[in-house]
Amino acid sequence: MASSQDKVYDLVIVGAGMVGSAAAYYASQISGMSVCLIGPPEPVPRKGHEIFGCWFDEGRICRRVACEHTWSVLATESINRFRNLEKKTGIGFYTESGFVFVTKDKNEFNVAMERSKKSGLAAEDITTSWRTFFPYLELPEDAFVFLERDNAGFINPRQLVKAHQMSARQNGTRIVQKIVSTIHPSTIPGHRWEVETECCDKIQCVNVLVAAGGFASLKPLFKHVAPGLVPDLELRTQTVSFLRISEEETHRLKTMPTIVNRCAFENLDGAYVLPPIKYPDGHWYVKLGHGKAYEERMRTLSEVSEWYVQQTGFPECVDCLTRYMKYMLPGLKVEKVSGDGCLTSHTPNAEPYIDLIACGFGVALGGNGYAAKASDEIGRLAARLVLLGEWESDIPKDRVKVIWKAEPRL
Repeated sequence: MASSQDKVYDLVIVGAGMVGSAAAYYASQISGMSVCLIGPPEPVPRKGHEIFGCWFDEGRICRRVACEHTWSVLATESINRFRNLEKKTGIGFYTESGFVFVTKDKNEFNVAMERSKKSGLAAEDITTSWRTFFPYLELPEDAFVFLERDNAGFINPRQLVKAHQMSARQNGTRIVQKIVSTIHPSTIPGHRWEVETECCDKIQCVNVLVAAGGFASLKPLFKHVAPGLVPDLELRTQTVSFLRISEEETHRLKTMPTIVNRCAFENLDGAYVLPPIKYPDGHWYVKLGHGKAYEERMRTLSEVSEWYVQQTGFPECVDCLTRYMKYMLPGLKVEKVSGDGCLTSHTPNAEPYIDLIACGFGVALGGNGYAAKASDEIGRLAARLVLLGEWESDIPKDRVKVIWKAEPRL
């Protein structure tokens, strides 16, 4: 049987989360291409592990209307393909519950509505009628509100990753559940790159794509293509609050959409909200997270790993989010409250990085808190850019180029 050292892949993808798995799926559809996807599975329990993903959850908001053109395009293209992927794999991951946006900033509201109009996305202004649609909600009287009724709601990121990986594997993709330690030029003529895992496996390839999220800048993956530099990614904590509710409450809220509420509450500058979702423990939860308030910067691998392992988030933030949810859903009967933490990676211009940084070396990084709903299209664009040199998108390619910064000396 051939060892991993004997096989040369057309593309090795580093990072098996939402973006990397999507890239593997689309790369595997290109005729004649051999693909290898490398990344660890979700660790259960988390203690004793170092690398984690933002896809360890059952709910992420998906919406098409956004003030930012890039993210609107990426999300729209992704969402338009979700049903086909579900049908192809038999894996359900998309719930079309609708999406509501709430803000007191009239300019922000107008920009979003104009974006909707230009792109034909049909967001409805329900500023004066939202109580008719959602009588159980409480929103500020002076807020502006729009509804995306169709092609919006939430995805299950665990199931989305499973669907992309299943299809990629059916197309011949090899999936290696290990952690990559470094990437360096291959010493074998014509192979170009050698990807080495922490278990000392060495995998040869012609092209490599790094889609490892915030962890990409915490491992020495770029030292041979950009000595002394790393992609400029600011890592920020996110705390989420889970409010367990009964079957009865779940039924009462059965028409609840996903919500982004930009209105301040106590220490919060806003929140995002998921409707009741059934989690693997058999219970129903309403989940919400925060905006920039309560974010803290993370700079080292040990800091990030400790944050994920503790699996609580910031308790004071969990409490504040819980009070916000009880304000938005008056009379909500909560059985239990818990918290968790994850990480978002931010670029200086809030654009993703989808770029070739050296011959045969690509990146798909910088989710900026928006990437889950857009991951399918990010992966597709990155795979085709690295393998075919192709860029077919309404997004100008120069807009998603990597911005570098000096590697921090710790």
